[in-house]
Amino acid sequence: YGAELPVDMDVLISGAILADVGKLLEYVLDENDKAVQGSYGKYLRHPFSGVSLAESCGVPPEVCHIIAAHAGEGNMVKRSTEAFIVHHADFMTFLPFKQRSQA
Repeated sequence: YGAELPVDMDVLISGAILADVGKLLEYVLDENDKAVQGSYGKYLRHPFSGVSLAESCGVPPEVCHIIAAHAGEGNMVKRSTEAFIVHHADFMTFLPFKQRSQA
């Protein structure tokens, strides 16, 4: 949409790639090699641990904002345009997958 709705594609793509990086800390493999929420993940979901990892690596704050705001926790803050796009793209894939796994 050009000037009417400016989108920083570098920030958008970086945030989309890194949005779930915190899942590396949230989940562990059980004895059947199934990913389950680990003890760390029971206290801190992946948006929080993902932001911590990203900040420690020097990721810019506008990308960290996407990591923090892409999931339900982000409903409490005003999302940037890029974070809004990633949030909705994430849920477009997450919800159908969740429904299939519960069937």
